[in-house]
Amino acid sequence: MAKRGFRDRDFLRTPEGFLFCVVGSTHPPDKVMAYLKYVPRAGAGPWSRGGTTFYRALRDYTMASLRETLAFLRDYPFYLAYFEAFGTEMSAVPVDRIEEHYKPEERLREIASSSFLDTLEEKTIGLADLISDISGVSMAKLGVTGSILLKIHVPGISDIDLVVYGLKASLKVKEALSRALDDKSVEVERFSSQMVRSWCVRKSKTHPLTPEEAREIMRRKWNIGLYEGTRFSVHPVLTEKEAEKYGSRIYRPMGKATVKAKVLDATWSIFLPAIYEVEVTAFLEGPKIKGIREICSYEDLYAGIASEGEEVLAKGKVEMVVDKNKGATYYRLLIGSLGGGDEFVKPIVGR
Repeated sequence: MAKRGFRDRDFLRTPEGFLFCVVGSTHPPDKVMAYLKYVPRAGAGPWSRGGTTFYRALRDYTMASLRETLAFLRDYPFYLAYFEAFGTEMSAVPVDRIEEHYKPEERLREIASSSFLDTLEEKTIGLADLISDISGVSMAKLGVTGSILLKIHVPGISDIDLVVYGLKASLKVKEALSRALDDKSVEVERFSSQMVRSWCVRKSKTHPLTPEEAREIMRRKWNIGLYEGTRFSVHPVLTEKEAEKYGSRIYRPMGKATVKAKVLDATWSIFLPAIYEVEVTAFLEGPKIKGIREICSYEDLYAGIASEGEEVLAKGKVEMVVDKNKGATYYRLLIGSLGGGDEFVKPIVGR
């Protein structure tokens, strides 16, 4: 099997025992963009492996928490890098400091072939089998990430986080799972009303959303639910052939803006980064720059939440995009920049 590159939601272990989660499938040859997720520490804790206890360095999935991990890494400056193409600093793991590269598809194969599984691993392979059956997508296109990938999961506490590789397979899984969540004969279900309320309150505290706006986003989420009482998520991941090559497009900041926009194409919005091709219909704040063609979100919360023909309200960092392959220059609105925290994409409904 040909050696594959680094994909979104892979994990990397460094000499210090740090566990980084890979961000996106576009990386320069000498380093891998990733955020610090777990660090080893002495003492008892929930995530343990081989006598080592791990603690979450990333408290939650917000820009504030990400900035905290970057502050922690100031003592390990080789894990901070300026990405020239993206025009930003971000945590990254140099290729020569990778001690182990954890691949979701390999871990799922390991679980499938093992005779000794704990209850969460049994549920993981059961859910993957179910998704494969209802979608027609081969198990070879699926994987498991998060704590199960790292073997530090806790049955009864940890979630199941699956990945599906490639555009074609991801669209099949999306269609099948969207139907299955509303089909009582299939063993997956949506969150209970109490779980939805808690989720919406939590998101309204960590993101610039009202509980009602969070509820609308939750209503559109096809990739989260419950399987045999355990929370699960499914994340589409681009392969190396599908992802843009590092440096093929150059991004430069142009200020912040709030816009209304009509979604023209949402095909690539299910991945990270989530890309919506749009037509701006109104500028509400910031520079009125003509030529904003897309909204790009590195916040997974805003992935796959709007369809073609819908209007969205979005606030983010305006970036000039120089496309070297096409010899074109245009603009995009970036959601999830390191200077953010107040950035969002919201479907406009009921108007």
